[in-house]
Amino acid sequence: MRFIPAAAFVFAASLTTACGGPLEEEAPGAEVVDESLASQEQGVDESCVGSSVVLAQPDGASVNAVFPHCSYADAAAASNDGTYDQPSCAHRFVTEVTGLAGNYAQPFVEVIPASSNVTESACKGLAIAGAAFGYANGYWYSLGSVSTTGTWYPAGPFFPAFCGLRVNIGSGGSGYSKMRVTGLGAALGVFKARVRTGVRIGNGPC
Repeated sequence: MRFIPAAAFVFAASLTTACGGPLEEEAPGAEVVDESLASQEQGVDESCVGSSVVLAQPDGASVNAVFPHCSYADAAAASNDGTYDQPSCAHRFVTEVTGLAGNYAQPFVEVIPASSNVTESACKGLAIAGAAFGYANGYWYSLGSVSTTGTWYPAGPFFPAFCGLRVNIGSGGSGYSKMRVTGLGAALGVFKARVRTGVRIGNGPC
C-alpha cells in the first residue's frame, strides 16, 4: 500500500473530508505485536483495508447502508463474542459498510458489556479502540482513529447514572462508496469484549 497526501484527493473530489492519505486496495498485511490489547494503537493500519481482511463472523461483517427518511440510523454490525482476531487486522472486528453512494457518514465503535449493570470502576476499565477508512476512486483513505476508555456519567435529576461506551471516530466524511470501521473492546486492557462497529447515516428530522 502507498500513501498519497489527502489534499490531492480533496482537490480531485471536493466532497470528501478525509484526514489521511489513501491506501491501495491490495497489499500485504502487517503484523501487530501482541503486548497489551489496550496499548495497541490502531492508527492508520494499512493491513485493515487489504483484500485478505475477513468480513464474516467472528472477525467481521459486511452490511449495506439503507438511508432513512427524515431521521438517523446506524449501518453497523456487532461481534458475536470477543474471539475476533485475524492476521490481516489483529484483534479487530471489522465492519465494511457499502452503498454509501457519496453520502455523509459518521463512523463509530461501541463496546457491548457482558452485563447491563456496569459499575463506575468497570466502566472506566473498559478499553475502546477503533479506526475508520473511506473508499473512493480505487483508494482507501484514513478517516481517523480513537483509543479511549468508557465514560461514566453520574446520575442527574431525570436519569440514572450510566456508562457511555460508544465513541465516534473522526468527524465523518462524504464522497465515499463504502467505509471500513475497525473496533476493539477490552476489559481491564486484557480480556476482549464484544464490539459494534459501523456508521451513523441520515439527514435528521425533515
